[in-house]
Amino acid sequence: MIQSLPSRNKQLIESPFVWLKEKAERDRQRTGVPSKLWYIKGKIYDLSQFLQLHPGGDYFLSLTQGQDITEMYYSHHLNMDKCNAILQKYYVRDADKIDQYFDYDEKGFYLTLHKKVSDYFKTRDKGPTLMMKLVVFIALFSFIITFLLTCTLQSYLWALICGYTLYVCFGLGHNFLHQGSFEPRRYLADLSFFSHFHWAITHCISHHHFTNSNIDLEITSFEPYYKTQKSKLPNNKYLRYYMDVFFALVSTIQFLSTLQQVLKGEERIRKEYFIPIFEYLILYYFCGDALEGFKLFMVIQSTSSYLTLKYSIITHHNNICYTDGCSIVPSRDFGIYTLQTSQDHDPQVIFPFNMFLFQGFNQHTLHHMFPTVDESRIPEIQHFLLETIQDFKLQHIYKQRTVGELYKAHNAFVFGK
Repeated sequence: MIQSLPSRNKQLIESPFVWLKEKAERDRQRTGVPSKLWYIKGKIYDLSQFLQLHPGGDYFLSLTQGQDITEMYYSHHLNMDKCNAILQKYYVRDADKIDQYFDYDEKGFYLTLHKKVSDYFKTRDKGPTLMMKLVVFIALFSFIITFLLTCTLQSYLWALICGYTLYVCFGLGHNFLHQGSFEPRRYLADLSFFSHFHWAITHCISHHHFTNSNIDLEITSFEPYYKTQKSKLPNNKYLRYYMDVFFALVSTIQFLSTLQQVLKGEERIRKEYFIPIFEYLILYYFCGDALEGFKLFMVIQSTSSYLTLKYSIITHHNNICYTDGCSIVPSRDFGIYTLQTSQDHDPQVIFPFNMFLFQGFNQHTLHHMFPTVDESRIPEIQHFLLETIQDFKLQHIYKQRTVGELYKAHNAFVFGK
């Protein structure tokens, strides 16, 4: 089991930058990787000259300097022959120690599936389909229209509807966030209080590769208000009364955390941080009243935050998935571990409808294994997953459920029913 980082539960609001620093120190102890270099599967590389050449942009590499990035290397890339050839140019030496979080066996489940997906996309685009581009246009247009109607009518009903369109936009921003720093549609996430840059750390780097573990920021940052690890249960008896309110305020809490990190000098001010502030100022202009504008603004932001948390948490936080302290033995194979910690549901709700209902989270397992593959392409590779699961006789781990079944599993887990 992956051990917790030192600052867990010692900060009022957990900082992703403290997490990066502590993860780097942990990786130095485990592998001997120097602070200016990178560790990938037993070898040390100097990628500093590659940052500006990286097709996915520089920020994932910049953020993980001095760390073991083996998990990201495999999950973010498909053509491994090409990647290995490029990587070899930046080889420095073998690592002092080989102590990886997961194993990557060529004959194991994950790399077997990885090769099938890689071969499929060698002659196909893994980026957004024309339909996905249309969905982005519809969602953004809907947000603008409902936001303007909220402004002109000063209607709480339209604010709720606008909050729903913001929820859809954030789901789309989440999809494009994984596709690198050259992808402008990632800024859809910044229409909300959720910063796409912070999500690059808390979600893309931490949660995606260490799901439900002791270094998953999407677990530790909610503690002690909402606990989702067996070893940390039970939750306090008041959770059932405040959980929904907490979910509605999570994005606001993250924005306040961002302000705190800027003031402490951990983070610089980024232009996208002003997007929600401008939204409020527009509402204030139309309302002519600061308090009324703020209330409408918070209805929009809180609705989006609530829906995002309510639909996403059930795919990981339930009595089916592995967490620290449960009876399931975590696999060292990254793909099997992902099966143990993620749940798909309602496969009949296909793209593009799932983006409007579930932000695409109902087809979550493959997204965790191959996050740079656009959500609109996931259905194309679903059969590879099912085929490989059958070949490795893992049907007992992977079962597609309904959203209702996952809610029951979630509530039984966090409330101790």
